[in-house]
Amino acid sequence: MNIIKTIALHLVIFLIVTIFPVIVYEFMSNHDLNDFAFIGGISYFIYAFYLVLKIKNERAKIILLGILYSLLALCIGMFFTEVNEFALLFSILINLIFQAILLIKNPKSKNRAVWKSYLIGFIITIILSFFLTFLWFLSMAASGMPSNHY
Repeated sequence: MNIIKTIALHLVIFLIVTIFPVIVYEFMSNHDLNDFAFIGGISYFIYAFYLVLKIKNERAKIILLGILYSLLALCIGMFFTEVNEFALLFSILINLIFQAILLIKNPKSKNRAVWKSYLIGFIITIILSFFLTFLWFLSMAASGMPSNHY
């Protein structure tokens, strides 16, 4: 019975991840909301979060969740740059605040290994945030340059 539940859960998650983006794309395209046509792609993170939460090692789970939160914030920020140019910065800033709260919430005195994993996750989040924001602004600047085709 446990195997049937696991297969059913994977099937439901797989259907959500594969069908939801198509439905959202069709709806947005039919209603002239082309700026948000690919927002259904955020559902791809559902399966990634599920797989990370299945990891038994708590240190690896915390670090990988921090990386996934960073990538999710980056994707959400990139989707909403059509609305506001600084949406990427807002989403990354919210993610950094969230990671800092998780770091502060778990003081060193309770469990040092867990606190170190939150610290490593926070440092990775900062590095990813700066690097990906730099790449995003670099690509925005390059998109405004004239073509070099002769």
